[in-house]
Amino acid sequence: MERITTTEAASRLGIDQAGLTRLLRQHKNSIPGLDSEEKDLLPVEAVDQLAQLVRNQGKAGGAGKQLASVIAVTSGKGGVGKTSASVNIATELSLRGHRTVLVDVDLGLANAHILAGKAPGKTLFDWLGGRAEFGEIVVDGPGGMKMISGGSGVKELANLDEKGRIKLVDAILALRPHCDVVILDTGAGIGSGVTDFVAAADHTLVVTTSNFAAIADAYGIVKVLVQGGYRKPLHLIVNRVRSPEEAEQVFKKLQGCTQRFLNHELNWLGLLPEDHSVEGAVLQRTPFCEAYPASVVTKYLKKVVSALERYLPKRS
Repeated sequence: MERITTTEAASRLGIDQAGLTRLLRQHKNSIPGLDSEEKDLLPVEAVDQLAQLVRNQGKAGGAGKQLASVIAVTSGKGGVGKTSASVNIATELSLRGHRTVLVDVDLGLANAHILAGKAPGKTLFDWLGGRAEFGEIVVDGPGGMKMISGGSGVKELANLDEKGRIKLVDAILALRPHCDVVILDTGAGIGSGVTDFVAAADHTLVVTTSNFAAIADAYGIVKVLVQGGYRKPLHLIVNRVRSPEEAEQVFKKLQGCTQRFLNHELNWLGLLPEDHSVEGAVLQRTPFCEAYPASVVTKYLKKVVSALERYLPKRS
C-alpha cells in the first residue's frame, strides 16, 4: 500500500498540519488506514478520500458563494482584555456591514454575553446536551451581529472531550456560507480546548499587554501553535498601553522572538490604549465602541478593524 508523509498529505489537501490533524481525528474511524500506528505516514487512498471530503465541504457552501473568514481571538494569559477586544471587534465589523457571528468558545467560563448586555436563554451547553437545536442558541447581539454563548460555570463544558470539540468545530465551520465573519473568543491557556478552535480559524489575533507575564504567555501560545503545525496568519493586538511607542516595543519583542526561534511571521494589527471608557462600558454592559463612540479607545479600535478588513475577502 502506497503511503505519503503527513506533510505531503497536508499539501495535497491545501491545509496546514493543524487542519490535517483535526481531519484525522474526525475521520479516523470512518476511513480505513487513518488509524495506522505509523503516525507520520498515511495511505494515499485514505488521503484521496479525505480530499474528496474537503471538496464536498466546499461545494456545500454553494457554487460561487464566498465563505466567511473564521478569526480566533486568543491570548495565552487571562485578564488581558481578550473578550473585550473580541466583542468590540465583532460589533464594529457588524456596524460596517459585515454579517458577523461571535462564538464564545471560552467553554465553561464564557462571558462575552455579559459585555454585550445579553442574557442568552440557551447556550452551547444546551446544544451539546441535545436540549436545543443550533439555531436556537444564536441570539441578536450589539451592532446587528449574532452571538452564541458558551455557557458559564458549567464544568461539563470546561472538560469537553475531543469528540465534543470536533462536533463544535464542525458546527462553527457550517456557519461560513451564511455570514461574512465568524469571531471565536477562545479561552485562556494553551490546551486543546483552545488550540483545537484556533486550528480551525483562517486568522488568529493574539491579544497581549505590556505586562511581562502577558508577553511571555502570548509568545507561549504562538510557540505551541507554530510547533503544532499552524501556518496561517498570526496578528498581534497590544491592549491597555499608555502610548504607541509602548505598543511598538511589545510588538518588536514578540516579532523578533517569533521570527528567530519559530521562523514564523507575526503581523501588526494595532493597539488599544488604556481608557476609562472601557470600564464604563463594562458597567453598562455595552461594547465601548457603542457606549463611547468618540472615545480614544474607539478611535484605535476602528484602526484595528480597518487593518483586519484588509485580510478579509471582498464582499460581493
